[in-house]
Amino acid sequence: MSSCYLTVVHGLLPEGYSFILNLDKDLLIEIGFQLFNTVFLCLFLGYILYKPVTKFLKARRERIAGDLKSSREAKEQAEALLKKYEAKLNEIADEKAAILEKAQQEAAANRSLIIEEANKEASDIKARAKLQIERDREEAQDEIRLQIIQVSTLIASRFVKESLNESTQNMIVEDVIKDLGDVKWQS
Repeated sequence: MSSCYLTVVHGLLPEGYSFILNLDKDLLIEIGFQLFNTVFLCLFLGYILYKPVTKFLKARRERIAGDLKSSREAKEQAEALLKKYEAKLNEIADEKAAILEKAQQEAAANRSLIIEEANKEASDIKARAKLQIERDREEAQDEIRLQIIQVSTLIASRFVKESLNESTQNMIVEDVIKDLGDVKWQS
């Protein structure tokens, strides 16, 4: 091994031990210079970069906090809208049920009205038919009376023409009654 790296510091270490590093003046100056440069670089970079980095981090934290806050607000708004829409859907369902019930009631009312009108019309038709039957019966009775009068007139004209005796007249009356017996009164 090289003697520059393996020197024994006399008096500090027991015999047999040696250092890998040689602690001479140049090494100590170099280490001091490196430490000074490192500290200076850290302070310089800290001075130059500290404010922008902290500003960037602060802005980032604020942006993240704002995003979280806006997302919470958006979620709350969405939940409020959902509740509002659910309430509207419930109202619509209630209105639908009310409309259906009203339509059923109106249909039932219309059905009973139609049935009532049909019954009234049927009663009117029945009354008109009875009235027509009564008129037809009266007309038939009037016709029969007219025929009786015609027959009676015919009989009377026969009596007058023939000036018959009483027995012939009785015979003619019985014939007429026999002819009239075939005619039935409708009442």
